[in-house]
Amino acid sequence: MARILVVDDEALMRTMVEVVCTRMGHEVLLAESISQGLEMGRKGVDVILLDVWLPDGSGLEWQADFAHLPGMPDVVIITGHGDGDAAEAALRSGAWEFLTKPLKVRDIEQCLRHVLTFRQNRVPGPEALLVDSGHILGAGMGMSRALKLLAQAAQSEVNVLLLGETGVGKEVFAKTLFRNSARAARPFVTVDCASLPENLVESHLFGHSRGAFTGADRARDGLLLAAHKGTLFLDEVGDLPQSMQGAFLRALELRRFRPVGEVREVSSDFRLVAATNRDIEGMTSDGTFRSDLLYRLQGITIVIPPLRERRDEIPALAQQAASRFCLHNDLPPKAISGQVLDMLMEYSWPGNVRELINSTERACLAAGQGDLLLPVHLPTRMRVDEARRRMGRGQEGGFGEAVGSVALGANGTSGGQASETQPGGTAPATAGLPQLSGDEQDLPPLRQWKALAEESYVRRIWAVSGADARKAAGMAGISRGHWYELMKKCGL
Repeated sequence: MARILVVDDEALMRTMVEVVCTRMGHEVLLAESISQGLEMGRKGVDVILLDVWLPDGSGLEWQADFAHLPGMPDVVIITGHGDGDAAEAALRSGAWEFLTKPLKVRDIEQCLRHVLTFRQNRVPGPEALLVDSGHILGAGMGMSRALKLLAQAAQSEVNVLLLGETGVGKEVFAKTLFRNSARAARPFVTVDCASLPENLVESHLFGHSRGAFTGADRARDGLLLAAHKGTLFLDEVGDLPQSMQGAFLRALELRRFRPVGEVREVSSDFRLVAATNRDIEGMTSDGTFRSDLLYRLQGITIVIPPLRERRDEIPALAQQAASRFCLHNDLPPKAISGQVLDMLMEYSWPGNVRELINSTERACLAAGQGDLLLPVHLPTRMRVDEARRRMGRGQEGGFGEAVGSVALGANGTSGGQASETQPGGTAPATAGLPQLSGDEQDLPPLRQWKALAEESYVRRIWAVSGADARKAAGMAGISRGHWYELMKKCGL
């Protein structure tokens, strides 16, 4: 018997699902809102039927929270408004299915039967991944999803494609996958496609015979043969020359290839893990990467989130990097001061984990024999970034407020010119906002005024768009996800 959670504000929908689940012999929990659903889900559930439009927010925004409830339930998104973009966002975020109302009893029965069969037959991953580096530590939703896929991939021989920005730890993921696979005792061969000389790529990958080209004074095995019975990690696969993509595709399909200058083919039983920081799907659209090769690479695709989306890892990663660096360089152990930790948590980390480690090591070197890392020890670029943020915060409550009071007259209009309407008879930009008085003590802080202005703007757009999220986001010139965030912030 499974436990099914239904989160929908329509009583008829809840009743229909309850009848179906009861008839199938499952326990059902009924919730009318996101908050109520999360509370009920903490008991542990197997499947969640989650509506999109709910009284206290969008189900799409809370999908990841529901997916990480006890029991790691599978989430089925249900909506009364069919939307291709929303369906894509839900499925890419890990939803089991995206169903559109009105639903029939057989639709619900079929969906539940399929998802429960999948859960029953799913091969469990290892309880704890063996990691040879401390880089994988995060417990955030994005990282948990990536690690879950990594554990599944480790139990199979399927090709794996790792996607992520430079420095997020793609090679660490690849090595972790290797260490937890059945090939852990075999070779792990790394190929950096970006550094391969274009005129020697074929020789490096497939090997060559003696005299195959000028300088080939002896025969050499290629990297594919070196990975026999092991794992081949093709790093920066997006940089693989187009002239080689067809030959590599054939080698990947047949696990056979012909070394340069040889007549006979050789075989290699390798498991492929590829990685790139480029938009490889976009490259297939513009013809710079073969789509058939991409399909072969995409056995399991794992997207590794950037460090700015996994800030929960920063303290542990920084402390670990500091401890390791000090140990290897005979320096006293170092603690991280509160100020430094605050700076690390606020920094944008364009270089991701690699930049964090390098910055921490630089700070340890600057601290020398000291036992505490201080802001002065951090790289100059980070201190400049912090100074700019600090100055920006100061201006919001000081100089920026003074500028605002000068620019706005007593009636809240520029230069003190009051106007009931703007050209064309539209309402003024400050409609719905409290009027600014001329008294200094009555002027609100700039931050407060901005919040009021934003809420007024969002509510006005929502009314003009006829409560159509797609239209409202288009009018505001932002993504629909951003628009949903603004709606939630303004209580819409």
